[in-house]
Amino acid sequence: MLISHISDIHLGYAQFNLQEREEDLYEVFGEAIEKSISEHVKAIILAGDIFHNPKPNGAAIIRLAQELKKLKEKSIPVFFVLGEHDISRSNDVPLPYLFHNLGLARRLRPDSPVQIDNLLIYGFNKERRSNIDNGLIRPFRKLESILKNDIQKPKVQNHRLKKILVLHQGLYDFNKFAGEIFSNDLPIGFDYYAMGHYHDHIEKRFTSLNDGLVAYPGSIDLGHNEAISDVEKGFLLVDLSEVSTNVNTHWIKLEKRRHQFECQIEYPELDDKLRNIVQESTRYSKKPVIDLKISGADIDPKILSRQLLQLEAPFLYYNWSILDKDPDTGFSYDNTGDFDMDKEMSSLILKSLHSEPLTHLSLDLISMFHNQDDTHDNKNIDKDKNNQVANYVWKFFENNKSIYQNLDESKIAGKGN
Repeated sequence: MLISHISDIHLGYAQFNLQEREEDLYEVFGEAIEKSISEHVKAIILAGDIFHNPKPNGAAIIRLAQELKKLKEKSIPVFFVLGEHDISRSNDVPLPYLFHNLGLARRLRPDSPVQIDNLLIYGFNKERRSNIDNGLIRPFRKLESILKNDIQKPKVQNHRLKKILVLHQGLYDFNKFAGEIFSNDLPIGFDYYAMGHYHDHIEKRFTSLNDGLVAYPGSIDLGHNEAISDVEKGFLLVDLSEVSTNVNTHWIKLEKRRHQFECQIEYPELDDKLRNIVQESTRYSKKPVIDLKISGADIDPKILSRQLLQLEAPFLYYNWSILDKDPDTGFSYDNTGDFDMDKEMSSLILKSLHSEPLTHLSLDLISMFHNQDDTHDNKNIDKDKNNQVANYVWKFFENNKSIYQNLDESKIAGKGN
């Protein structure tokens, strides 16, 4: 039995605020669906962040509906959990639930699995760090106990039921800054842990999970926090055939993505390099995206920007920066002229705090204050609301303070050495 595991789709996201990049996402998602159909998968799992925004535009909704309808006509069921981008802070009904109610897809639950032949699939929606204990850890232990009792029961028609757990959470085991739980927090008893959240392709078996395979397929295209690069993107085919006790995977590369690459250039070689780059761009069916890093002495940014104008026609988008040993005096430019508030704010906070975890915490808190009530103007927020926010912040700190304390201690120890 083959299952497709796709995550971090982010339908509706337009990189660089370009319509072409939004359309690119729809195309590569369609490619993932077509390849899944051609591989004769039994089901498709969408492991969160289906949309980029909890209130997506009409085009994103229609494109998802079209792909789900295509799968329904092929009798291929689709199962999903929610990521943070699918969940509104104003407690609206998440839009993906619409497709559940229409019978085009099915939401996964932690307490009532769906069954396909000899496979059970469970799923948890995204939980924020402030609710990890109540929303995940305690339910994990309860589920683990249930599975342990089930294993002791007689097998169904002499077949062992295989089990998949679908989550949209980051593991500290793979990223100590973006993690939310540890691998040993996960419930034992699953053959495959279908993860979402990290945009990189990651797979690892953990002995603490009885060699259960934890896998992130990665995003289907470059996301809003990813730099321009030629990294490959794709999804996972998961083989749950009965002939093997282990779950095996095959990562499928998505071929229809727009090519993006980075190029480092010494300023004296600029003219020759630009000619080669322009020639290189003609190889691709779509106009590519490029990030130029230019190094040299006495570079005039105004003159350089005029020299780079020849990239406007052959490239969809180009960005350039002058490399400088002092990061505070470097110069960068992009040809759209769009201002990315999230990116700039993150950069400024990081320069001030010199800590990625504290930067993430600051951004979470800023976002939480900004979105604490979508229906009220800030001037009308009452005292009770402010108290709720203060309690939330304190709870957030209490749940995560060991992480930041350990970080501070290691930082101090490093200075001592």
